[in-house]
Amino acid sequence: MSKQISLWKHLCLLLGCCFLSQASWAWDFAEHRKIGDRAMSLVPQLLVDKGLISSTVAVDSLLLQLLNVSHQPNSNQYIMLELSQQPNIVTYGTLCGLAGDHVENPLLLETGLQTHYSKTNRTLALENTAMQNFQTGAKSKELLEINLAYGLMAIKDLSHFYAYGEDMDYHLRKIDPDLVREMQRPSQINAVFDKLNKLPSLSKYFCIHFFAIYLAEEAGREMRNGDTESASDLMFYATMYEAFAEHFLQDSFASGHQMVRRGFTAAAVSNNKALHDFYNTVPLQTANMKGETWSAFGDKRLNQFNMDYKTADDYRQIRVTEKRPYTLPKGDSYERESRVFFQAVQATCESILEVWQGYFETLQGSDRNILNELPDNDKEMPAYVYANYPVIREFPIPFGTDVDDLPLADFTTEEKDALQKIVAEPFSRQFFRSRVANSLMVLFGSTSANSWDGSTTVGARLNISMLNIHVFKKNTGVNMKAGDMAHWLCPTLSGFYAIPYKGSVKSWNVKGGFCYNMDLFLSPKRFLGLYSYYEMGVDQRFGQTRFLVAPAVGIQLGSLLGLHNFNMPGWLRIPLGLILPMKFAISCHKTKGRPVEWVNNMEIDILF
Repeated sequence: MSKQISLWKHLCLLLGCCFLSQASWAWDFAEHRKIGDRAMSLVPQLLVDKGLISSTVAVDSLLLQLLNVSHQPNSNQYIMLELSQQPNIVTYGTLCGLAGDHVENPLLLETGLQTHYSKTNRTLALENTAMQNFQTGAKSKELLEINLAYGLMAIKDLSHFYAYGEDMDYHLRKIDPDLVREMQRPSQINAVFDKLNKLPSLSKYFCIHFFAIYLAEEAGREMRNGDTESASDLMFYATMYEAFAEHFLQDSFASGHQMVRRGFTAAAVSNNKALHDFYNTVPLQTANMKGETWSAFGDKRLNQFNMDYKTADDYRQIRVTEKRPYTLPKGDSYERESRVFFQAVQATCESILEVWQGYFETLQGSDRNILNELPDNDKEMPAYVYANYPVIREFPIPFGTDVDDLPLADFTTEEKDALQKIVAEPFSRQFFRSRVANSLMVLFGSTSANSWDGSTTVGARLNISMLNIHVFKKNTGVNMKAGDMAHWLCPTLSGFYAIPYKGSVKSWNVKGGFCYNMDLFLSPKRFLGLYSYYEMGVDQRFGQTRFLVAPAVGIQLGSLLGLHNFNMPGWLRIPLGLILPMKFAISCHKTKGRPVEWVNNMEIDILF
C-alpha cells in the first residue's frame, strides 16, 4: 500500500512539474518580498508628508496597537507578529510574496500562517532558506513536494498577466463591483477568488484593492465610535487584502507578463512559458501615465543591471553602488536597485497610502463608503478610476493603448507622440513569437532519387519551444534595427508521406533533431531569414525501415520583401503561403543502401 501511495505521489509530482513548465509566475518570492518590505518602510514618512499623522514614531505606535505589527529599525521591516511562527518571520513583504503564487486568497493565507505545521509555513521556510542562499525563490520541485496544489494554481489562475493587445480602458472595465461587494461575506471568499482568477492582473488588483479600502474605511468608523477591537479586526484584514492585491500590482511590472496572451490554450499549445521567459531576459521599454519610461525585466531579474563598464571609457560614473535618481531611501545603500524595482516600489507605496487614507478619512468624520461609489456600468469605471485613484498612473500602460484615450491633459502633443511610440504594439512581437513559441507547419513539396521526377510529398514539422535558445548580436532590446542579427535554436519533430507517381514507390519518414535560424535585419521591419534543420530518424519503403539522416537549408524571403507572415491572420497566412514561396527549404535525405534523395518543400506556418 505504501508503494502505491509513493508511486501516486511521484506521478502527481511529475504532472505538477509538467504544469509548471507551461505556466508562468511573475516575480519570484524574494523579489515580491523585497518590493513589499521596501514600500512598507517608506510609507510612514509618506503618511506624515500627506499630513495624515504627526510623525513616523506615531505611525509605528499605531501599527503596533492597531495591527500588532512591529517595526524592526535595523532591517526596516514590519513584522506581522501574530502571523510569525518561529523560526518563520512574516514581514509585510512576505504576505506579498506568498499571495497568489502559494495561497489562493487572504483568508487562507492567514489560516495557513497561523497553523504552525501547515503547508504554508513549510513553504515559507523553504523560500526563506532559498533567500539566505542568494536565490530569488525555491525550486519548483521542492515546492511541489510540499504542496501539489502549487502546480495546479499555476494553470488555473490566469490573473498574473495583462490581457495583451487590450488597452488600459479594457483592463479597467473588467473590474467587477459585484465581486468587490461579495467579499463582504467571508463565506463567499473562495468562490469570489475563483472568479477573480480569470481577470487580468490590473483588474484583479483593483477589485481586491477597493475592498481593502472599504475595510479600512469601516475600521476608521469603528475607531471613531470608540470600538478599538472592531477597528483592529477590520484594519488587520484591510492589510491582508491590500498585501494580497499588491502581488498582482507588482506582477504588472514584470516584462514577461505584459507581452503574452493569457489562457490555458495559449499556455499549453503555443507555450507562453517560452515567450514569458524570453521577454524576462530582453529589456522591454515601457511607460506609465506620468510619462516615466524604463526598461523592464522579469522574474529572477528584478535588480538586473546592464554592465555599464562594457561601453565605458572612464571609471567615473560606473560604480555599481553609486546613487542614482531612482535610488530609494531606507534600504541597503550597497545593494543594486534597478529602475523597474523603483517603479514597482513607488506603485506599491501609492497603493498602501490609498488604503490608509480611507482609514484616516472616516476616522476624522467622513461618511464615505467606496462600495456605494463604484459604478455598476463598466463603461463608467475607467473615468472613475482615473479621477479617484492616483495609483493607476503608476502602472505600465498596456501595449496597444491609444494614449488619446487616456486623461493626459497636461501632456504636450510631442510628449503624447513619444509615449504612443513606446506603448504601441511592437512590430517585432509576433516575429519573436514565431521564433520562440511552439510552431507547427505543413510541408508541400516533391522528392526524387536521381532527378526531379520523384513523388509529391505532404508532411508536417513541429518546432518545440520548451528548449529554445536565442542569442542577439548588437541589439539588446525588442525593437530591431539595421545590422541586428538574431540566432535561434530549438528541437524539432517532423515527417512526411510521399505520394507515388511515374513509377516511384510510396514511402514515409519520421525524424527529429534541431532547427537553427539566423535573421539578419536590413531595417527595423525587413530581414532575411536563413534556417537549417539537422534531423535524423527512420525511412520506410519496400517493406523495409532504415536509419535516415536529413540535413536541410531554407530561406524566408517574404519578410525581406515586406510580406510578414507572422503578422498575418491564419486565414490569410495559409493560402498566401501556398501561392507565394514565402518560406522554402531543400533537404538531403541519405538512407543506407539507397541513393541520395533531394526534397524541396514549401513551408506553411499553421500555428505559432
